[in-house]
Amino acid sequence: MKLLLVLLLSLVTTLTAAAADKPSPNALGKSEEESYEGKVVVIKVGESDLINRQAFKFFRRTLERVNEEKAKAVIFELNTPGGLAHETTDLMMKDMSSLKVPSYAFVNIEASSAGAFIAVATDTIYMAPLSTIGSAAVVSGTGEEIEATMRAKIEGKLKSVVRNVAETKGHNFEVVEAMMIVDKESEFGDVKVGKGELLNLTAAQATTVFEGKPLLAKGIATSVEDLLIQEGMEGAEVVVAAMTGFEKFAYWIGTVGAVLILIGLGAGYLEMKTPGFGVGAIIAIVAFSTFFFGNYVAGNLAGYETAAIFVVGIIFILLDIFLFPGTFVLGLTGVAMVLGSLLFSMVDRFSWQDWGDGDIGLWKAISGPSTALAIGLLGSIVLFALLMRFLPNVGFLNRYLLPAAVEGGTGKLADERGVESRVGWTGVASTDLRPSGKAVFQEKTLDVTAENHFVAAGAPLRIMSEDGMRIVVKEIDPVA
Repeated sequence: MKLLLVLLLSLVTTLTAAAADKPSPNALGKSEEESYEGKVVVIKVGESDLINRQAFKFFRRTLERVNEEKAKAVIFELNTPGGLAHETTDLMMKDMSSLKVPSYAFVNIEASSAGAFIAVATDTIYMAPLSTIGSAAVVSGTGEEIEATMRAKIEGKLKSVVRNVAETKGHNFEVVEAMMIVDKESEFGDVKVGKGELLNLTAAQATTVFEGKPLLAKGIATSVEDLLIQEGMEGAEVVVAAMTGFEKFAYWIGTVGAVLILIGLGAGYLEMKTPGFGVGAIIAIVAFSTFFFGNYVAGNLAGYETAAIFVVGIIFILLDIFLFPGTFVLGLTGVAMVLGSLLFSMVDRFSWQDWGDGDIGLWKAISGPSTALAIGLLGSIVLFALLMRFLPNVGFLNRYLLPAAVEGGTGKLADERGVESRVGWTGVASTDLRPSGKAVFQEKTLDVTAENHFVAAGAPLRIMSEDGMRIVVKEIDPVA
């Protein structure tokens, strides 16, 4: 275990400390990216992007770079049926509204629902021939009908956000409202919307002149290059924003964080129950190092600080188990440090900033990581139970574990290889058993677990069973 701790400490902290020396939490992988300075940046929003929370991280990071690197303009090329309303409005309010360069939407071929909201958050909208925009009513993620009061609450908040953005960008909010609300009739020249209907504009309708200006879109463009020509930016260098290899890896890690926690804890438990330094240690090192490194590159709060807190927490837990059993102070502190470091390593940097700015509640910032952590912990508990039940019977591990068996009718105790078992040994508890602790048998100090009850230090004990993963003892009457 000492070697495990040293390797964990050196590997995890080396990876994260090296990353922390970079100027930005997202600096890893930047060497793969060309500068945006003086260029037109195209962000493609595809069919599934607005239902992928990791994609919103990428969009926000890209817009951050657009400002920092002084791009010439940014174009959202939209072909999406919609997606997550809350994440989309966050993107509109926080990042698109803070752009310091001209922004354009190129609807090619569809901008429905959340896609329409992104379009109206840009300065200028262009439509591809045969494209459509609209149908932006709120629906539940499960497809079930939203209760009337809840729908009114959601729509009221969403309307206020979209109104602010649309009017700031010079778009007609009444047009956007007709895309969102079904209980009113609307009329915009030749474009009419009946009660119970949602507005969905074709390219020709969106570019119709209404009250002296285009109804929604400035014009029709056949391509991004055509849009640039119409905007007087012919010949401008264009770069399509794309995830780096590090980001793709990191965003994949973000989706399996709970699994890495489960594997790491299970492997650590296995290592504690087998002698020497073995497979469990290697798996735990790989799992937790991948977890911290991946979350760092994904732009979460992971860093050398959280990794160091995690390792120190593990050390505290082991000190409580092996050197100061029964005190619980070090153990509880260690557990809190381990869980806290795992939780905050998964918190998105942007969500944390939004919480700090008062834009979202704390639970919104940590709900996803909390769920992943809970799944990982519950899964690890199930894995512990399975290991205790089945691991001693796995053939290739028999040389490490010591499954005991009593030979029926003989009273002799032997394991499957004929080696003397400790079942039946008597000894004395050297620490309180709550229910785990230490006891001395035949001048040997062993880690033991009492049978579902507290046993005070000094009490006489008998070993009732051992399965290679734990030694179960029972308090017995003292012998005079």
